[in-house]
This record gives sequence, structure tokens and C-alpha cells, in this order.
Amino acid sequence: MRSLPPLAANGGASETRSAGQARPHDSAELHVSGAARYVDDIKEPRELLHAAVGLTDIACGVIHKLDLEAVRNAPGVVAVLTLDDVPGHTDIGPVFPGDPLLAGERVKYHGQALFAVAAQTQLQARRAVRLAKVEYAEEQPLLDPLRAKAEERFVRPPHFMRRGDAEDGLAAAPYVLQASQFVGGQEHFYLEGQVSMAQPTDDGGMFVFTSSQHPSEVQKLVAEVLAIPLAKVTVEVRRMGGGFGGKET
Repeated sequence: MRSLPPLAANGGASETRSAGQARPHDSAELHVSGAARYVDDIKEPRELLHAAVGLTDIACGVIHKLDLEAVRNAPGVVAVLTLDDVPGHTDIGPVFPGDPLLAGERVKYHGQALFAVAAQTQLQARRAVRLAKVEYAEEQPLLDPLRAKAEERFVRPPHFMRRGDAEDGLAAAPYVLQASQFVGGQEHFYLEGQVSMAQPTDDGGMFVFTSSQHPSEVQKLVAEVLAIPLAKVTVEVRRMGGGFGGKET
């Protein structure tokens, strides 16, 4: 099958280009040459602070005590933020609620964010978060999907699509075949690295450089967390990088 020749600017037909011909991607030259600038390549402004996040080391339980005194006194630390320091929304679920910015009283999964540290260097921030002393009342996590279904402990409310009465139809059927099937497939976990840099603006807003594939969603969530209008948040995505799967949410 031949492709139709594209129209030239003057309305006539330009050179015919057959389908299947190799053509370079618009960004290919910059990417393969290493000249493309990503967020992590941006020259750091003076007095830039680096952030690190303290994570939970249990999968389920209640936080009894969060002692961050040693974290605050660690070398290079400028600020330590907990859930109580968030001025706006604390739930950043992009589609449905249920994704807390930082853990409050309960731990919902292993590695959940507890607090954030801002320090003069990245290494100082990473070392500081390890100094936190956390006391938990650890609980047994529910990892069996059949038990979770029996106890009606769903991640999201069940959704049904029905037409007719299947139960009456099965009850009246002369033969009923019943079986169970277990499928091991699941949606993969996104392991792409991320980096962002935020700069306060002179009008009380925020300018954010991010590697996210959804700049408008970042704008919305940053504005909600900081309790400022969306118009005061500007988000710039330098390049998408190697996005895959459902990264847009």
C-alpha cells in the first residue's frame, strides 16, 4: 500500500515518502549524543536544599512515637517536616483519595513516607533521616486476597456490571459447572527514577521542574498541598524520559 504524498505549503504535492521508511525521532539526536538536558542537568541555584524522606520499616501498625530530635540536630539539616506541617491537603491520591502525603497515626504499607528532611547536601539529608526513632505497635498485614474478599476489606469499593438475573438463571440451569482459577499476573511496579526541583516565586507561589509525565496534575497537587491557588504554581517538564505503563497517574 502506498501512502498519499503530503501537501506542500503552496498547496502542491511535495516528494512522495513511502511507508516503512526509517525516520529519526525529533529528539533522537539530542538524546543519543547526551546533549539533551533533563531536570537533573539543570544548574543548581545558590543555597539549594536537598530533600530526603524517612520511611517506615513495618508494613502495618500504629505509630506510637516519632522522635526526630536527632534528625533536626544532624549536620546540614535546615528543616524537618511532618504531617502537622502541611498547610493544605494531606491526601494526594490523583484519581481516588487514599494516598496520604505522609503517614499520620497508622502505617499502611512498608516504606510509607513518615517525614521529610531538607539539608544542605543530598548526603546529609539521607544520613539524617536514618537517625529517626520510631515506636510502632506492629500489626499483622493482610496479604491473602481470598481472606480480604471474605472480610470485605477492599482497596476500592467493588463495581458490578449486570444484565438480567444470573443467580436465578444458574438456579434453574440443568447443569452447573463450578471451578476456581488463580492467575499470577499483575500490573508491574513502576521503577523509573524521578527528580524534581522547586523554586519559590516572589508572589508566594512555586516554580517546579519535574520529570513527571503529568504537569497539570503536579500543578494541582502542589497547589492543594501548599494551600495556594493553581495560578501561582508553574510546572515545567524538561523531558519525559523513559516513561512506561500507567505512569500518568
